[in-house]
Amino acid sequence: MSDHEDEMKALAMQRLATTYAGLVACCENLPLPIALPTGLVSNLDMIPVVRRIEQLADEQPMPEEQQSQLYTGAILWLAATDLYMLLVTEEYQEVRASGILGILMIARDAITDLGTWLLEQSS
Repeated sequence: MSDHEDEMKALAMQRLATTYAGLVACCENLPLPIALPTGLVSNLDMIPVVRRIEQLADEQPMPEEQQSQLYTGAILWLAATDLYMLLVTEEYQEVRASGILGILMIARDAITDLGTWLLEQSS
């Protein structure tokens, strides 16, 4: 395996983790908080909980735009996780690595926007 492939896999994993951390922070501060696993947790622990977020997003007492940001952040993180599993279990494909990073950029933007709104509501 090339250094580039290793670097892309490591970058994808790091971005998955930081995006998840942002999702955790937002979920803790929702009008109806949702607790997510933290610390050393596996995808087996995180994925079902994030799936539950997308089911509960429209029940949060907040504007539709913020519900959408929560939903978008959750489902795109899940999509990126699925792609990451393919990236590490199948033959390396640059398009998969790039796809993960692109999907996570959109997820991170949605989570950041939601986090900004949540901060504004708390002040």
